[in-house]
Amino acid sequence: MSINEIWVPQTLALVFLFLPLLRPFIKGFWSLDGIVWLPLVALGILVGIFPAYGFRPELIPILILAVFFNLATLLSFIRVAVGRSGDSVQGGGPFRAIAAMVLLAAAAVPMFVFAPQVFAGHERETESARSLAVPREPFGHEYVLRIHGPVQANRPLIFLVPPDIGSAASVELVSESLRDKGFTVVTYFRRDHDTLFIDENGRRHTSPARLLRYWRVLRRGTDFATANEQGQALEAARRDDLEFLLPRLPALLGATERDGLPPILFVGYGAGGSALAYMAGEGGFLERHGDALGVVAVESRLWDSFQTEPRVIEPLTDTGMVQRLRTNITNWFYGRRRLRVSRTGHLPEAGLPVLYLVSGRALETGRRQYRAVFDALRSGEGSVALAAIKSAGPLDYQDFPVTQPMLSFFLSGLRGEGRSGDPIGDTAGIIGNFASFLLEHRMAEEEDYEYDIAEPGLELEPGSERPARREIDIPPRSTIRGNLHIESRGLPALRL
Repeated sequence: MSINEIWVPQTLALVFLFLPLLRPFIKGFWSLDGIVWLPLVALGILVGIFPAYGFRPELIPILILAVFFNLATLLSFIRVAVGRSGDSVQGGGPFRAIAAMVLLAAAAVPMFVFAPQVFAGHERETESARSLAVPREPFGHEYVLRIHGPVQANRPLIFLVPPDIGSAASVELVSESLRDKGFTVVTYFRRDHDTLFIDENGRRHTSPARLLRYWRVLRRGTDFATANEQGQALEAARRDDLEFLLPRLPALLGATERDGLPPILFVGYGAGGSALAYMAGEGGFLERHGDALGVVAVESRLWDSFQTEPRVIEPLTDTGMVQRLRTNITNWFYGRRRLRVSRTGHLPEAGLPVLYLVSGRALETGRRQYRAVFDALRSGEGSVALAAIKSAGPLDYQDFPVTQPMLSFFLSGLRGEGRSGDPIGDTAGIIGNFASFLLEHRMAEEEDYEYDIAEPGLELEPGSERPARREIDIPPRSTIRGNLHIESRGLPALRL
């Protein structure tokens, strides 16, 4: 699917909306009663773009205008439909037509200015990744793994938990970029849970209601109890995914018991990153996943670290009927208020190195949404880092800067920062560079270990064997084009 392909239906719809506006100025159009059908045809074309090309927010203004145009010409349409025509079909006069043309031009601007640079999704199914269905009985769920690149013992692996908004289809380009850098990327989607998925016929599906609910959680999950509870439910759902998929991952990828999986970097977006950050610090995780390198949590808010504040209630007293009535009324109003949350819950323990990749907005003072991330960075023990491309917005670490430019434009990062020329490459570069950094340190530790046991007088314990060193191809570092901010604790010499 080429990018210019979407311009064909967009241009047709624009022409069909524009031609009826010329009627007051062109006498030859006065007798063409069928011209009143064109706005209805344009509306049908615009509506049809969404199932064919996915959610296109840049079309919303012209879609709304098309609805109003059809309502404005409804009387003329009825006249023509019943076989009657008249002067009212001529367009309502030149001044109304000119005003409508101005509105049409304004609505058409975002349609072309914010046209996608790349379409992501099922059209690259055969050339980008292979899919593997994983049923989950008896719950009736079905996961679909997307595997980018070959699974090889010397090729590091990235297991990527998809974003809450957009799911696996919104990180296809990031996964491809990581694959091209020398990683094998495994991600997934769950048919009954994710907001956007690719069905067995290769079609993409979106749930607008679920998207709005996720966006509310993203905006209010660190403020109000109801939104925070939904955020915690998302984290619990991603944890459930991980607890089911990770033990089965070696078999699903065809790894043998002898070789096992190559070193793995766990990457999670949103609730998935929060779930991974907590799991990485829990007992038994390292034992179960000995080849784990670390965790990258992308735009994760750690909703589980917030607790609901107690509701304020004034105690009843026996000082009189009027006082008791006032107290009851006051408590009734207190009971109508939304409960808020405070950052008093437990934070993840960094059993593995954890990198929090956040929006440039997190660097602004007073950003309550990122408070838990900064608390996790600056308190506790373990190896933790925070990175932010200053110009990146909360959705810019996905494919949206090139597939949904309008969302990226209105949800920008730090004010006054110039945008990166390669947002997809920068996201993949940060993730890949962190993996390479951890691999380099692991290789250095193994070399020190081999050097120690090779010293005279040092022997292996009885019954133990010297572990065979596995050669891993460490992908080279990538240059980050955006303005990168880094903070770290327990990770000396970290550079991305």
